[in-house]
Amino acid sequence: MNKIICGLLFLILAGHSNSWALSGLPIAQELAIDSTVLGEKRDLVIYLPAGYKSSQAHYPVLYLTDGDIQGPHTAGTIDYLAKFEQMPQMIVVGIVNPTKTRVRDLTITPLEKLIPNQHENADRFLDFVENEVIPLVKKRYRTLDYQVLSGTSHGGQFAINAMVKRPNLFEGIIAISPSLYWNNKQLLALAKQALESKQLQGHLYVSIANEEPTMTDAYQEFLDLLSGYSVNGLVVKSETFSNETHNTTVLQGQYAGLKSLFSEWPIPEGEPKTLGDLQAKFASRSALLNTEMKIPEDKANGYAQWLQYLNRQDDALDLLKWNRENYPQSLSAHSALIKAYMNFNMEEEAQSALQYALRSIDKLTPQQKTQLKSLFI
Repeated sequence: MNKIICGLLFLILAGHSNSWALSGLPIAQELAIDSTVLGEKRDLVIYLPAGYKSSQAHYPVLYLTDGDIQGPHTAGTIDYLAKFEQMPQMIVVGIVNPTKTRVRDLTITPLEKLIPNQHENADRFLDFVENEVIPLVKKRYRTLDYQVLSGTSHGGQFAINAMVKRPNLFEGIIAISPSLYWNNKQLLALAKQALESKQLQGHLYVSIANEEPTMTDAYQEFLDLLSGYSVNGLVVKSETFSNETHNTTVLQGQYAGLKSLFSEWPIPEGEPKTLGDLQAKFASRSALLNTEMKIPEDKANGYAQWLQYLNRQDDALDLLKWNRENYPQSLSAHSALIKAYMNFNMEEEAQSALQYALRSIDKLTPQQKTQLKSLFI
């Protein structure tokens, strides 16, 4: 039992050390777009992950309506969840929707008022997001192709409309208390058409709070509609926050929505992981974000030490040998393998690993050489 506790403590401390080594909070930047689509200047607030400037990593992107209001807490939620490996770090693009244009920006136009071959209101704003905001973000920042759109109230209506009208644009949609009653529930009819043609895809998270029947009735009709169709590639999760109101639900909704979109991301807690376990998890993460993701060195070392504490010799050594092979210039990867050999009374293998380290690590300092040799004292 003590060995298990030691292993758990090691992983907790190692994980916190790795996460919190990226000092500070998400970095906020303000941008303005002189939009051709909208015919006016619009503001963006960009939240870059902590550590963005010191890395060369590329990140998935969350696009967020009402970004000046919802951006700070959303960026903080992502930062917190990512530090505990519940989801990846993300760039948050907060799109500002001023009061004077918010309804125009985010709500769909009645069908009878649509001008042929010309987008209005939410559809035009979606053109702005797709053709001006997203290309600007991709040009200025290191992004992956995985994109999420999140909105609350009219922003939730806008997000669902985007899923219906542009099903290939976003991999994930978060719609919190969406105003689906709008225009006599027009969006429900549009969603039904999309479901019947099997156009919808991706991951949809929707939630509602303790609200007026105008909101909740349309919301329930939407859920009933979704449940009546089976569409390959479409994942739906819904949730009710009965202790929240329309104005307070966004904090829990955003948290729960992100957890839902990345439900397969976390490494299950409570038991040690072998090399095969970790490779399967990181293959799953790679497939989700469509980019190669490799087990980090410190994580491999951490789980290997836990396995070592449990005296699972073969599993521990497999993981440490993989680590040395994949991080050949890391002094700690070589040192951890040597220590493990010594722990398992494998003197000859430890000596061989020492010689391998001395030959293969470039530019070893005299102090580092002494550090490696001191492992045998």
